Amino acid sequence: MEETSSPNSSESITSLIWKLSIGSGLAWEISKLFGSSHPYLGPVSLILTVQSTIDKTISLSIKRVIGTMIGIGITVIIASYMKVTGWNLGLLILIGTYIAYYLKLDKKVLHQVALTILFVFAFEHKSKDYAMDRMRDTLVGVLTAGLIQFVWSSFTSRNKKLK
Repeated sequence: MEETSSPNSSESITSLIWKLSIGSGLAWEISKLFGSSHPYLGPVSLILTVQSTIDKTISLSIKRVIGTMIGIGITVIIASYMKVTGWNLGLLILIGTYIAYYLKLDKKVLHQVALTILFVFAFEHKSKDYAMDRMRDTLVGVLTAGLIQFVWSSFTSRNKKLK
């Protein structure tokens, strides 16, 4: 449901502030509940995917999940045979983003692939559960973003009908 106010109106910004705050706290706690060693990853996904409408949030969430899956897949399959260096990181990003490109995925997915490869490549060597936490907590974050958007739009549309 589209907000009737302009994207930069005080009502729109206030709405975003509340969605980011409530959603981040909820995503963090859900990630911890599911056993994450990196619960900040849930709020990261939520913060990056909450948009002005539920449709835009869902679209961006799907792109984030697809990019994360590709990035984790590439990194887990190939990176265990590589040392952590800048050149190896560049090579992994080249491979991962070209795979997304050949799958005809858009630029937002390419960015997610690159970010996921960067973080999984850098952190998986230090924390063997990072890749699993990244996937699970990304799902927690995007599902929480969708839930927050749904509840928020239901609440605001009901209040507008009462006025």
